[in-house]
Amino acid sequence: MTSLIPGVAAGATGGNVHGADAEPGAGAGTRAIVVGAGLGGLATAVRLAHAGYRVTVLERHEVPGGRAGVWQSEGFTFDTGPSMVMMTACWQQLFRDVGRRLEDYLTLVPCDPNYRLTFDDGTTLEMTTRLDQLLANLEAIEPGCGPRALAYLAHTGELYRRGMAFIGRNMHRPSSMLEMGSLGMKYGPAALGDLQRLVRRYFADRRLQQALTFQSLYLGLSPYESLAVYGLLSYTEIAGGVHYPMGGMHQLARALERLGTELGVAFTYGATVTRLVTAGDRVAHVELEGGRHLTADVIVANADLPYVHAALLGEPHPRTDRWAYSCSVVLLYLGVNRTYPGLLHHNLAVSADLEATCRQLFHDRTMPDAPPLYVVASTRTDPSQAPPGCENIFVLVLAPSQDPARPIDWAVEGPKVEARTLERLEGLGLPGLREHIVTRRRVTPDDFTARYGNLRGEAFGLSHNLRQVGYFRPHNRHDRYRNLYFVGQSTHPGCGLPMVLMSADLVTQRIRDERPAR
Repeated sequence: MTSLIPGVAAGATGGNVHGADAEPGAGAGTRAIVVGAGLGGLATAVRLAHAGYRVTVLERHEVPGGRAGVWQSEGFTFDTGPSMVMMTACWQQLFRDVGRRLEDYLTLVPCDPNYRLTFDDGTTLEMTTRLDQLLANLEAIEPGCGPRALAYLAHTGELYRRGMAFIGRNMHRPSSMLEMGSLGMKYGPAALGDLQRLVRRYFADRRLQQALTFQSLYLGLSPYESLAVYGLLSYTEIAGGVHYPMGGMHQLARALERLGTELGVAFTYGATVTRLVTAGDRVAHVELEGGRHLTADVIVANADLPYVHAALLGEPHPRTDRWAYSCSVVLLYLGVNRTYPGLLHHNLAVSADLEATCRQLFHDRTMPDAPPLYVVASTRTDPSQAPPGCENIFVLVLAPSQDPARPIDWAVEGPKVEARTLERLEGLGLPGLREHIVTRRRVTPDDFTARYGNLRGEAFGLSHNLRQVGYFRPHNRHDRYRNLYFVGQSTHPGCGLPMVLMSADLVTQRIRDERPAR
C-alpha cells in the first residue's frame, strides 16, 4: 500500500497597546498607519520606522502574524499558516537593511531532506540540497536522467536570477513590462512559456515531472497552467533548501514585532478597523470600531486588497468579479498521543491523477475525493511543539476557492473532507491515527473569509496567471487616494513569504519617493 513512510486592524479603544506611543497623531514627523500585522505589514512598519516615519500598526487579532499565527491546545503548538522558510536571503536582507542581524532574533535551521513525496504507485522521492544524493534519488526513478537534471537546474537557476531581478522593482508604469528584455532573448520568452513543456524537455518520467512542478501549488496555481518561470520554485528549494524557525513559524512575526518595537513602532492589538474615510484624493482618517478616528499622512493596508476596496472603502474594485483567484485549503491540526517516527518534517502525498484533480480544483471548483495532501510533523525539528511522546500533525488539503454561482457549504463539506482525510492518512502509513487524537481543529475556506477577509475563501490571494503578474497585478498604491498604499499577497509581486517581504520593500521605496519623511 502507498505510504508516506517507506516500509509502512486594529486599535479600538481598549485594545492591547504594545511598543511606543500608540497615538499616531502625537509628536512631530510624518505619520504612518499600517492596517494589519501580517508579515507584510510588520516588515513595512519596520522599514518605514527605520526611514524616519512615526508608525502605528493596527491589528484586530490579539497577536501579530496574520496567517502566520499560532494555535495551542493541550500542550500542542501548531503553526496556522506557512510551514517553511525559503530564500532566507530575503530575511537576512530585511534585518541588515535596518542595521540588525537576523541571527540575533531568530534561529533558522535547515530541514534535510527538504521533504518526501509519495506517489500514487507507492514510489517515494526525497528532495534534498545535497546534489549527489538528489541525483541518486532522481536516477532511482528515471535511470540516466542525471545529466539532464543538472541541465534543468542550470536553466531554472538562470530563470531564478533573472526573474528575481525583474520582479524586484516597482511595476506601476506600463513601461515596466517592456523591460522583459532584461531577462534576455533566451530566458525572456522561456519565462512566459509552459511549465509542463519546460520540465518534459528534461524528464520523461511522469513522477519526476510532478515532483518538479507541484511547487506552483505554493502560489495557489495549477502546475498545469503555470508559466515556465515558476520552475524557479523547484530550483529555489534545491539550491537554498527549506528552513524552520525554532519555536515555530510564528516566531517570524514575533521577531519582526520585537524589531519594530526597538525602532519605535507602536502596536495596537485586539480591535477592528471598520472604515477608511476618504476626502478628495486621500484617506482622511481611519475609523475604528467604537467610532474612534486616527489620522496619518500615509496609510498602508496589509489586509487583503479586494477586501480593502469592498469592506473598508465601500468601493468594490471594478475587476473584483473578473479577477482570477487562487485555490483554497482545508487545514487540520491534529495533536496525537503517540509518534510516527517515519514521517519527515515535510511530506507530500500526490494524487493518483494530479492533472484531473487540478481541473476539479481550479476549473470545476469542486472538492476532489483524493486531493494532494501535505503533512507536517514539526516535532522532527523542534520537539518542544508537542508533549513528550506525542506528535503535532498539520495537514493541508487543497480545496477550491468559492464559485459565487455554486458555493460549497463548508459546514457540510468540511467534516466530510476531514473524515476522508483521516482515513487516507491511516492508509498512508499513520495507523490508528483517529484513535490517538487528543485535540483537533479544522479550518475551511469559510474561515479564510471570516478571519482574513478573503472574498472567495482563497488561501493565496489573487492568482498568478499571466494577466495578474507584474504591471497587470494590482498596484501598491490606490489610483485615486494618493496616500493609500497596499502590501501583501494580492499586490505586486505576489504571495509567499519571500514575495511578501519584497512587497514590503517595494511599497516602502514608493512611499519614500512620493511622501518622504519630514
